[in-house]
Amino acid sequence: MASSGSNAISSLYPAPPPYIKFFTESNVNKLPDYVKERQAPVETTSDEPVIMNELEYLIPPAMPKSQQYRAFGSVWQIKDTLPDLESMGITQLYKKSKDGEVTNYQYKIQELRRLLKSLLLNYLELVSVLTIDPSLYEAKVEHIRTILINIHHLLNEYRPHQSRESLIMLLEEQLEYKKEEIKKIEKTCEQVTQKLKQIQESLSQG
Repeated sequence: MASSGSNAISSLYPAPPPYIKFFTESNVNKLPDYVKERQAPVETTSDEPVIMNELEYLIPPAMPKSQQYRAFGSVWQIKDTLPDLESMGITQLYKKSKDGEVTNYQYKIQELRRLLKSLLLNYLELVSVLTIDPSLYEAKVEHIRTILINIHHLLNEYRPHQSRESLIMLLEEQLEYKKEEIKKIEKTCEQVTQKLKQIQESLSQG
């Protein structure tokens, strides 16, 4: 019979840490004064036990000195950069950018088309290899895998341009919407002005 420990089910999201109980409204109000006192030097002896104040938990940690940090068992980069293919052990099949600068996006479109044609050709070659000698498929599959990774990486390099274009389209749509709203307001103002003139004329004639 299995023990109770082996039957324990781990939760999808971890339970909140125990120091969450220190995040109270009272402690938040005390925090500014505590930070000022904390900056002042305090004389202590090595024999004195260090007692951590619960307000310490409310002070955000310092920025990591390295370029990465660990959270929830995974390593994250402080600066979100796209890793180089060669650093991941993958052969880069398209032209590298000069001096670390991103190549122009028209060139990326051309390279994507070239890689897609190469992918189609290698797929046809794979079919041919499978009909002649199926034992030789591994090298061709690895080549197709390299092409697909290059295509995926090239698309990821295109993301900043896509984001800018999407933002431009969104701003243009909002601008057009505002222009239409202004036209409707101006039209309504004209109608109101005409009504007021008609009322004024009717009163003056009466």
